[in-house]
Amino acid sequence: MLGLLLARAGVHVTVLEKHRDFLRDFRGDTVHASTIRLIDELGLGAGFRSLPQSRLTNVAVPVPGTGLVTLAAFDALKPPYNYVAMMPQWDFLDFLASAAAAEPTFTLLRESGATGLELDGGRVTGVRYRDAGGAEHVLHADVVVAADGRHSVLRQAAGMRAREFPVPFDTWWFRLPRHASEQGEVAGVVPSLGHRDAMIALNRTDYYQLGYLAPKGSDARIRAGGVERFRQRVAALRPDLADRVDSIRSLDDLHWLDVKLNRLRRWYTDGFLCIGDAAHAMSPAGGVGINLAIQDAVAAAERLAPDLRRGQVRTRTLAAIQRRRSMPTVMVQAVQRIMHRVVFVPLFAGRLSGDVLARDRARAGLSIQRLAFFIMRHNPVVKRVLPRVIAFGPRPEHAPGFARPLTVSPATKLEPMTSPTDTAVDTAAARARLLELIKELAVVRGKVILSSGAEADYYIDLRRITLHHEASKLVGQVMLALADDAGIDFECAGGLTMGADPVGAAVMHAAADTGRAVDAFVVRKAQKSYGMGRQVEGPSVEGRKVLVLEDTSTTGGSALTAVEGVRKAGGNVVAVAVIVDRDTGAKEKIEAETGVPYLFAFGKDELGLA
Repeated sequence: MLGLLLARAGVHVTVLEKHRDFLRDFRGDTVHASTIRLIDELGLGAGFRSLPQSRLTNVAVPVPGTGLVTLAAFDALKPPYNYVAMMPQWDFLDFLASAAAAEPTFTLLRESGATGLELDGGRVTGVRYRDAGGAEHVLHADVVVAADGRHSVLRQAAGMRAREFPVPFDTWWFRLPRHASEQGEVAGVVPSLGHRDAMIALNRTDYYQLGYLAPKGSDARIRAGGVERFRQRVAALRPDLADRVDSIRSLDDLHWLDVKLNRLRRWYTDGFLCIGDAAHAMSPAGGVGINLAIQDAVAAAERLAPDLRRGQVRTRTLAAIQRRRSMPTVMVQAVQRIMHRVVFVPLFAGRLSGDVLARDRARAGLSIQRLAFFIMRHNPVVKRVLPRVIAFGPRPEHAPGFARPLTVSPATKLEPMTSPTDTAVDTAAARARLLELIKELAVVRGKVILSSGAEADYYIDLRRITLHHEASKLVGQVMLALADDAGIDFECAGGLTMGADPVGAAVMHAAADTGRAVDAFVVRKAQKSYGMGRQVEGPSVEGRKVLVLEDTSTTGGSALTAVEGVRKAGGNVVAVAVIVDRDTGAKEKIEAETGVPYLFAFGKDELGLA
């Protein structure tokens, strides 16, 4: 993915692939909605949807006496991103490689395994690799990116050591045949909880891909028990598959995965960057590893491309990539660690099973596991938010403007939308065009004094954007999509006069263009002492969900004043959103003082500002 994006930026990029092809079985195969949307933004949606795949529309757990209980219903999300695509990873990688091969500056070297790094005075200047014939080569580069997985050779060569978190289980992958009568279009991920073990089944076209989960360190014990004992374990967890366990011919059919959960404190050094599992190995819990890695690639491409075109990759650019992707990495790993403690540790200790989840509260104490299970099943907020969190993850990335196909119409001449996929592509086009306009019109270089009293080397005058004949419409589209992507449902949009006034109006009109009713409002700096004595002007916000807007924020003071005014008027503030975040602490302050999410469309790094 990173190679494809950089090649579309006109950068000469080489990808080293250790093997002759991508045909390694039992790799992760869940392509989440965030990645599918990215594929659409790259103009590759039709080709992607033609690949062999099935659609996972929900995550369900079998509970004795109840049947399958749905925990996350993806089909409740807005189409076309209301499912997780299930496909063999080799098909997905072949697809990306073919798309990249169409770019004249892209090269893929197969059977070329990286062996080490080239250094010059402490800076990484290239990579050493070995070809199929065993010959050693050196490939010089302005930057080397390690995307070589949890056992990264290049990370080790750079002397980087990851912080390891405890993981209570390992996974043994294998396959069982799937009868013709069981085949269909619908994908399934079916977990089965046993006594001190578990199994997950993924429905392929003509076979089941199964993962047997047991306590970490069990490999020798499982293999010592022999194939017949393993068949019995499988049959006990999935009695419906007992008629085909003989297809496990020997324990050589098991592919052991040593599950790891770790991350680097620092992902980069001069001329070198780690992304994906090389920077942060993820647990299989949630199946998010591939998608998190792809988001890393998008963030890296957007920030590396300008430096690479200039011929010098700055260390601060590499640091900016880590800053951009650290938050979602830490959040996902924190959730996985909680899942390990709440689900897998008690499972392998014999304290959790499907029977435990099904017990009547009157007959058993209320365990934390059953409480969490009850909340996921019955709490309407969790049921609405959980599918989006899994499908998109925290801070999903959009395709950079330079990577979009040239066939996408300019944002000034948007054609009527003909399908949800067109909407996704046009949103990406609007975002890219708005970024261009901000860079061109709003960034003023030179010494200035900010409203906070601090001195800066630049000023971002977003009124040149929010009141611009072309940019205003784009502001509405981008800010509306920003809230939608974060799962923020709101009825009113506005903020402190006067910076937020045109932003609220733009969002109101963008919503109306999509058939949605969103009212705008204005918050005065102080309550009027005459007339109706209001501080919040416009349609009433009382009892309504409110998105507080601002064009840019340095200290967060304007947004905090707006939040306070809205709450006094009886409004329910659900989030604060700004067009440009200056990375000066506003996010942390606003979230701490208001308790609501802080969203921003563009960071200062995207504007090329230090």
